[in-house]
Amino acid sequence: MRLRSGVWLVAAVSLLAAGARAEPARLQLYVMPDTQSWAWNQGGSTLETWRSVAKALCRERERFAMVLHTGDLVDNHRIRPVEWSNALSVMRELDACRLRYAIAFGNHDFDNYPAAKGARLAGDAGWKRVIAQLAQRPAERSPSGRGGLHPLADGWFVLAAELSGGKPELDWIARVIEARPGARFVFLNHGCVNMNGVAGEACRRIFERHPEIRIAVAGHWLGGRRDAWHAVPRASGPPLLALYQNYQHVPELAAWGVVLELDPVSGAACVWSENLLTGKRGRPAASSEQLGPIAAGASRRCFDPGEAASTPG
Repeated sequence: MRLRSGVWLVAAVSLLAAGARAEPARLQLYVMPDTQSWAWNQGGSTLETWRSVAKALCRERERFAMVLHTGDLVDNHRIRPVEWSNALSVMRELDACRLRYAIAFGNHDFDNYPAAKGARLAGDAGWKRVIAQLAQRPAERSPSGRGGLHPLADGWFVLAAELSGGKPELDWIARVIEARPGARFVFLNHGCVNMNGVAGEACRRIFERHPEIRIAVAGHWLGGRRDAWHAVPRASGPPLLALYQNYQHVPELAAWGVVLELDPVSGAACVWSENLLTGKRGRPAASSEQLGPIAAGASRRCFDPGEAASTPG
């Protein structure tokens, strides 16, 4: 009888352990905000800081499921062509440790940035040349080649979307989502989210049409606020978690990024700013020669996918 009890005890412990292992872990994603001025080494130190962040990400390779780069790999590559090789050298740090990432396409990444007065931004040969030399490949590319679909976790994908390609790009986004019923998406785009929430009517239409998009991440915008995280109500489904961050032109913030911690089962998420070189969380106030005072970052916030309001974590 004791032997049988022992067998049952071992079996029960094994089942409990198996159940614990089967429960999906919370995912952490690192958001790498626009690196344009780091690529030209603003202040003579930011390129090495950016590279140090990439190396720190590799040291914490088991912590992060993916890195999300919000776009603008470079600043003004027509004046400083070395920016492309600088950006390539840093992103190759992530390749070396096999840390997955997705990169948005930014306005500074166009071939003719800054465009002549009255001219439209156009061309992507420089950006595509760099991307082609990196190890990361999306599961699917958009018609323009500037967007891509990246598997994240069971039932979750990162959709790197670039909207200036017009209707073909929008149709591709719809096809990608509709072909995966039940899936949920992180929408990575250069400018669809700003410090106040969703930016632009085109982005609003996408988010209303596709409630499967649960999280939207962007950079691009400049001003006295450089990170803001909102739960945006939608008529068509659950609130959208809209994350904005851009630390450009503030060299003292070059080591700061944003961590998104996601529960892949419920969709609940927590967000905070973090300096991977020091381990500090909660971005301090700073200043910019170009733009003046920069307010301190938001505190850590957690979002319930079923509520329109966010609550402190």
